[in-house]
Amino acid sequence: MSNKIFVIATSGGHMTQALCACSALDDFIIVTNINNLIGTPNKVIVVRSTQFNFFIHLMNFFIGFYLFARFMPKVVISTGGPIFLPFAVLARLFGCKVIFIDTLSRVKELSNTGKMIKKLKLANYFICQWKAMAEKFDCLYLGKCFDILSENSYPKEAEVAVERPLIFVTVGTNVYMFARLFEYIASMPLYQDKRVDWVIQTGPNLISATETNHRMISTLSRQDVENYVQKSALVISHCGIGSINLMLSYRKTVIFIPRLQAFDEFSDDHQLQIADELVSDKFYIVSNQTELPDISYEELAATKIIQTPIDIVNHKFAGEIRNLAEVL
Repeated sequence: MSNKIFVIATSGGHMTQALCACSALDDFIIVTNINNLIGTPNKVIVVRSTQFNFFIHLMNFFIGFYLFARFMPKVVISTGGPIFLPFAVLARLFGCKVIFIDTLSRVKELSNTGKMIKKLKLANYFICQWKAMAEKFDCLYLGKCFDILSENSYPKEAEVAVERPLIFVTVGTNVYMFARLFEYIASMPLYQDKRVDWVIQTGPNLISATETNHRMISTLSRQDVENYVQKSALVISHCGIGSINLMLSYRKTVIFIPRLQAFDEFSDDHQLQIADELVSDKFYIVSNQTELPDISYEELAATKIIQTPIDIVNHKFAGEIRNLAEVL
């Protein structure tokens, strides 16, 4: 099936799930909105990013038409994001088979993209990753694409001490502002501690460094994010699926600050809902400033880290996706 599969997903958590779900496939073409996949062996095609702009969706439709005509995929797999909508329509027009996997972040309701795919019957297989959701919406349940609930046991990895504590802050690839997160970290005593290095991925937020040990970076590649996570003693992050996946892989102590609709940090509260499901004893869930944990410099300096990520991909799930692709 070489190059006969399109894997289409928005960058960030959607793409993280897509790569987990398709890890048993030998070859596929990736279509996404931001190419931060340094080192991937797969061909990556970038289209315009949008959520509600009809004209950009229309532009992506014509780009997609060219891509379908050129590569003639037999199967299209997606974990969602708004960019998938015109490609779902094209998949039907070109007679492709569609496997749609609704995102893990949707615990109570289908994603907006999922609702459209379901309503218009654009998927041959519609998969929910929460059993209760699959039963509620009459979808296929194959498990979760990675071990988000830490249900499995893993061999203990060798740990090393940190030479100088690093705190890494990430807001992901989201275009929404997140001023509240930066207000929270500025209130932490560690933020003024010159013994601690900070690397802060700011996204679209206009934040300036206030100390020489603060480094501000607007965007980072997927590999750069992983490198900083690996080296950090503490991570402060929005509660996106991609971030959760990476923190579990490196067994990180994390302060998760879910984006909230009330503060215009996202269009809904799905990050708060997924936060309620997390069970790791290394995760702090912070919805307001008073909930920030009191972590001392001594605790931070005593942190030990692992250098090799743990494989938390659900390979049984990936195998089921491969089987569905082959059947189609």
